[in-house]
Parts: sequence; structure tokens; C-alpha cells
Amino acid sequence: MDETEELIQLCVRALASQMIATPGAEVQMTRSCILGLTDEPLADHNRLTLGADPDAEGFLIRSVARAKERGRPLTAVVSPHVAQSLAPVATRLGFTAVGTAPLMVLRPDVPVQPSRPTDIVRALGPELVGVAGDLIAAAFNEPRDVIARCIEVSMTETSGVETYIAWGDEGPMCTVSVIPTGDTAGITLMATPPEQQRKGMGRALLSQVIGDYRRRGVERFHLGATEAGRPLYASLGFELVADLPVWILEWPASAQD
Repeated sequence: MDETEELIQLCVRALASQMIATPGAEVQMTRSCILGLTDEPLADHNRLTLGADPDAEGFLIRSVARAKERGRPLTAVVSPHVAQSLAPVATRLGFTAVGTAPLMVLRPDVPVQPSRPTDIVRALGPELVGVAGDLIAAAFNEPRDVIARCIEVSMTETSGVETYIAWGDEGPMCTVSVIPTGDTAGITLMATPPEQQRKGMGRALLSQVIGDYRRRGVERFHLGATEAGRPLYASLGFELVADLPVWILEWPASAQD
């Protein structure tokens, strides 16, 4: 198995950890594919990942049928190893290609220079979880109640999703979540509200968190970047493994709840 497919399998497990506690969530998965549907009529919270599974086409077709039954849009992230063969099927099912998601990795031998010292706390308990939710909602311009239902619910001691908040002179500045699996950890939900950006806090938070996890035995880190976040991750030593095609499926308003 090449590294792209290995990381996609880890992304599948990470997405399951994030979504399983969401009220109304429906999660179907194989080692390389996952469908996660919620009660939210937003494509960002109804996710499909398709790796190089022998039945990737069947999983795609069944996922669309289930999403249609629930009237839910879908955001699909697809392995480049199957994207070309699945593209005609996806188009027939109603998907539109909207770009790519850079899959990036930080390897064990790449040093990360520590940034300025930053006060960091783990988001546990209603108050701190709420602070992290506020930062995520502001950073991604998402409805605050949706963040509470779909993201905050995974911020628990035992979910496998570990969320951290960086504090500055102005209060909480940014947040990031880490999902460790053995000696590899996924980085997700790196969120800095617009008014807190370009102050170096995201870099300070991420570099310190990576250092802490390395001391705990984590050797490799992976993430799905946005184009806006890609320069930060590259400056920390993350390198591109693959650009994963992203497809969106929207239903007419009449098909949604």
C-alpha cells in the first residue's frame, strides 16, 4: 500500500471519531471509504471519503442513494487512484468537481522550530469546549448551533479527538484538533478567526502541539489542507503527498427536509 492510501485509511478512522457522537449521525465505512451523514442540510457536515477500495464504485452509488433518501448534500474527497475511473459515475449521479484538497504529511525526521511560547489548554468541559466552538464558528463562518451539534460533541476525554486552544493577551486566539492513531496523528480543524490571523498564533499553537505529541511518541502527522492554510503547513515542514479531488453533490431544495 502506498502512503496516499495509508493516510486515507487513517482519515477514514479520524472522520468516524469526529462524527460518531453527532446527534442523528449515520456512519457507514470500510477500511478505505466512509459515508457520514448528519441532520444538517450543509455539505460540509455530510461527508464521503473514497479510497482505493475494491468496491469504491458500489460504495459511491450506495452513499448517494442514502444521501438522497435523507435529502442531504455531500462533500466527497476522493483518492487520485480511483478518481479517474469514478468520475463518470459521479457525474452521472450529480456530483460537480470543485477543486482539490491537499493531503500533506510531516515526516519524523523533519524538525519543527518552536515558535513563541504560548499558553495552551485542552478543550475539556463545557466552558472550554464552548470557547473552541466559538473560534471554529468564527474562523469558518459557520452557524454557531451547527458547530455545537456537529463538532463540540466530539470534544470529550474518550472520543479520540483532542482539541487545544491557544491563549494570548486578547484571550482565546485559535484552536486545533489532533486525532492520534499509534505513532501517527491527524491534524484537523485548525481554526483562527479573521481578526486573530497574521499574528503568528496559529504557527505557535501548531508547532507547540506537534512538539508535545512527538514527546509522547507520535512520529508522523498528516492533514487535509485548504489552499489558504497550505503555506503555513509547508513552512512548518509538511509536504504534499497528493491533491485529492473534491466533488460536491447538491439536491434541489424540495428534496431536503
